[in-house]
Amino acid sequence: MKSLSNLFRYGPGPSSSHTIAPYQAACAFRKLLTCPLDKVRVIFFGSLALTGEGHHSVFAVQEGLKGYPVEVIKDRLTKPTHPLSMTFEAIQGEKVVLSRSYRSLGGGELSSDDDPSVIEKDIYPCASLKEIFAYMKSENLLQIKDFCLKFEDPSIDDYLMGILKKMFRSVEKGLSLEGPIPANSNPRLQVTRSAKGIYEQAVKLKGNKRRFMLLSAYAYAVAESSACGDLVVTSPTCGSSGVLPAILYYAHKNMKMPLTKVRDALYTAGTIGNLVKQNASIAGSVGGCQAEIGTASSMAAAALCSLFGLSNYQIEYAAEVAMEHFLGLSCDPVDGYVIIPCIERNGIAAIRALACFYYARYISPIRQNKVNFDDVVAAMKITGDSLAMEYKETALGGLAYILDPKHC
Repeated sequence: MKSLSNLFRYGPGPSSSHTIAPYQAACAFRKLLTCPLDKVRVIFFGSLALTGEGHHSVFAVQEGLKGYPVEVIKDRLTKPTHPLSMTFEAIQGEKVVLSRSYRSLGGGELSSDDDPSVIEKDIYPCASLKEIFAYMKSENLLQIKDFCLKFEDPSIDDYLMGILKKMFRSVEKGLSLEGPIPANSNPRLQVTRSAKGIYEQAVKLKGNKRRFMLLSAYAYAVAESSACGDLVVTSPTCGSSGVLPAILYYAHKNMKMPLTKVRDALYTAGTIGNLVKQNASIAGSVGGCQAEIGTASSMAAAALCSLFGLSNYQIEYAAEVAMEHFLGLSCDPVDGYVIIPCIERNGIAAIRALACFYYARYISPIRQNKVNFDDVVAAMKITGDSLAMEYKETALGGLAYILDPKHC
């Protein structure tokens, strides 16, 4: 597994696999350019070709290659070996003088067979939650944070505090803004920011209604900002970036939990996200929305358990339950814009995380779960691999098909 700093990135929405990763690939390719060029040709394949317009992929590579003329080709016919593949070609006259290919792995991470500079190193020796808990027992480590600090750079504490503050700024900024969310002319996509209105209604409510609506307002605030291309924290992706911040902001703002304690919950959340990324995928283009929103809900549920001092068994219980009940969720952004159904899913996943925390706290002592977290991650991977490509961030199936004006 990679460092938590590679899971929690700060970059522009609406999709980390379609904006942050292509930008990073463009920057990496730019560093290889040593002579004058007529242009750089970028070829998108798979999901990048099908949803790149609404996901801002073209803008991302243009920004990364600023100063060079950029030609973008969306190859929707070639079947790539990976659904988030892209090739960069340096062109002089009619000749390709340099070519590199990259794969976006989700959450902004890249891989490449011909540019090793983009490959991030593993720092953790464990590849499953079972292995992590066994290591913790052998080393007498009580908290997941203690495990992480065995392998992370000492600067990770400050890094995560900075990440937490960026999450909270995204929530607060999103709650203050109104106006339309940029989209194409599809009438279904003509929507405006709702977070401020949801929050204003939430503060008038009491009990669970207030709690659920506050969580929704916080999640919408970040998800709407991501949809507008604003800077957000991948948690674990831009498309699911509202879930964990909503839970953590609620814990700090409404439950009055200290900032350092909330920061420490990121170690637990990040470990859960890292395990999914290692053993399945956090990319909607690879595993469907279960990989994004399911992972985010698992991370948030585990973080809540950590905040309340629940046992490692209960942390695992909450993370497993959250993922299990998102299994099979397709990724079907309408017209390739991260608006419908993505924003609403962030609110629902935040509420689901709270429910899973309650299950872990009150049901797990009564009824032991027969499915562990590693099991459900394996099941999620099998499910994702089995999904037809129409249901994996191609804007060809599900709601994307139903709400396409051509089919209405």
